[in-house]
Formats: sequence, C-alpha cells, structure tokens
Amino acid sequence: MTRSIPRNEARALLVETTLAHLSRLGPAHVHPKEICEELGLSKALVNYHFGGRDALITEAMLVGYERYVEELWSAAVSAGDDPVERLFAWVDRQVEWTMDNPGLAAALNFPDAAAGETLSVSTWVSERIQSSGEQNFANLQRLVGDAMAHLHAEKGSAAPSRSTVGLNAALVGWVTFGMSIWRAGRHLPTRDIDSGKYFDVAREHVRAKVLEILRGS
Repeated sequence: MTRSIPRNEARALLVETTLAHLSRLGPAHVHPKEICEELGLSKALVNYHFGGRDALITEAMLVGYERYVEELWSAAVSAGDDPVERLFAWVDRQVEWTMDNPGLAAALNFPDAAAGETLSVSTWVSERIQSSGEQNFANLQRLVGDAMAHLHAEKGSAAPSRSTVGLNAALVGWVTFGMSIWRAGRHLPTRDIDSGKYFDVAREHVRAKVLEILRGS
C-alpha cells in the first residue's frame, strides 16, 4: 500500500533512503523497488523526480560526498585550538567514515569497479563532485598549512612556502586514503591482515611520519 506525501518530501525521502542503502551496500545492490516498498511510496516517483534509477543513485552519491567533506571539516574544527590535532582529527574522521560507509566509499573511490559509472555521465555531475573535491583539498591544505606554521614557529624557522604546503597536503591525503582503504578491508591483497589488531600501531607510525613531513625533517 502506497502513501501520499508532498512531492518535495517524497524526493528527500528517496534520496536519504537510497544514501543509507548505498552507504552499506554500494550502487550495484541498490534497487529503487525495494526502497519504494520500504518507504511505502510508488516506484513511479523515482522516474518523476529523477528520471530513473541511475540518476537517483547519482544524486544520493553526490549528497553523500558533500556531507563527507562537511564531516571531515567539522571533526577538525571540533578538535580544539591545536593545529596539529585538528589535522589529525581530519585524518581520523576520514578513516572512520570509510569504515562506516564502505559501499559509498567504494563507489566514490572506485566507481567503475563499484558499478557507479553514473557519476561521469553529465557535465553538471562532474562539476558538482569536482567542486566538493576541491573544497575538501582546500580544507586539507589549510589544516596542513596551519600545522606546518605552528611546528616551524616552535623551532624558529621560516614559514613554509605555498607549494610546499600543497605538496605536503597531497602526501597527507594519499597516506590517509591508503590507511582508510586498508582499515575498511577494501584492499584485497591485505584484507586478511587483522587491521583491528595492528591499526593502532599503524596509526601511530603514520602520525610520526606525517609529523616528519610537516616539520621538514
């Protein structure tokens, strides 16, 4: 039995529920029929609001990615005044988010393998995801720049150049990405290694290496 609700509310419910399924299962296992049955909505609303399954999944992926960027930044801001701890809060939240949202993380990081090719079908989709990606890297650059300035000031050295901050931000991003994929068990060659057992040790090694990079030693 279907229920009647305002159109805008129905659209929002479809996106939120699709995002919940997508976050756990990945796009290949998201089926609008099941989502509509769960919500008690007519499947015709998927075509009405989105034009079909792919567009619904794409919208949910984009919303999920935009929230991911916001969550990482919020974690950093909430970490207090120490610039280094703010950066590490960003790193930790990315790892946690990947564990909490394995299906969405796989779809965003490996769209072809995760059957999420819909992200590249239109210009507006590419522009929207690129905009969020640029914001995420800008946030990371800011955190890295603040942390580097703090550490360099402690030892009385000159502030780092913009190019150095950019390179180090990329290095931190790559290291964090790798740790996230491993911790979430998404990396096939190492997925049998007990990440729960070794993660705290690995995390401390990563923190030490990041500090070396930031200090320039």
